[in-house]
Amino acid sequence: MFIKLILFCIGAIIGSFLNVVIYRLPRHESLLFPDSHCPQCGEKIDWFDNIPILSFFILGRKCRHCKLPIPARYPIVEILSAVLLVIIYHVYGFSYEFLLYVTLSALLLTVTFTDLEKREIPNTVILIGAIAGLCMSLIFWPVCVPPSWTGCPLNFINSLIAFLAGGGIMIFWTVIGKLLFKKEGIGAGDIKLVAMTSIFLGLQNTLMALFLSFLLATIVGISMILIKKARMDSSIPFAPFLASGALISLMCGSQVFSWYFNIMR
Repeated sequence: MFIKLILFCIGAIIGSFLNVVIYRLPRHESLLFPDSHCPQCGEKIDWFDNIPILSFFILGRKCRHCKLPIPARYPIVEILSAVLLVIIYHVYGFSYEFLLYVTLSALLLTVTFTDLEKREIPNTVILIGAIAGLCMSLIFWPVCVPPSWTGCPLNFINSLIAFLAGGGIMIFWTVIGKLLFKKEGIGAGDIKLVAMTSIFLGLQNTLMALFLSFLLATIVGISMILIKKARMDSSIPFAPFLASGALISLMCGSQVFSWYFNIMR
């Protein structure tokens, strides 16, 4: 329990940094300078007002200086980052997969919220993620990696195959969508995001993640249309659904896999 508490705190700190990335990267601002400041009034945020999760509630959800509301995204990202770190540790322990999937979860949180706020998936995040994923899969390849839920170990070759397959599937659906609906339903950023994520997932988990992503996107899209929050031709950010599908496949892919085949018997 003590280890998980420490990891929760570390995850919240990581989430605090991710908030900086989410805000500054789409605006092409430095991630290091200037120091943390209120995005609305520009006043510097003191360390005691910059404690992950806690400061948001201590300050009454308002900036100490300008009294304007602090976006709810800040504690949400910090809490999600902290919870994911604990869950990944619970599932994989301190292992190769722990390092791999903590890195992936940080990348997915970043692109999820940049996509939600700016409808943008930064190329910088995709490039860093792709390089990090390939390097990690190559460096740790000699290590005896426990098999994934499909029985196929994740290694450099599997990552490369998944990269090509994931990107290829998205390109295929982009072409099909353009032929059927005469417009692009999947953006270039989504294609690159899937390709990058596939490096971390491996082929089998990539297929599971894509299935879950499209399923979740369909359910949410239909629900929004029914409650008149969207129209048939409306576009919705895909990054949150891919992130959800990827994380579900990593955390409980074996259970989903078994459940599906039990139903199909």
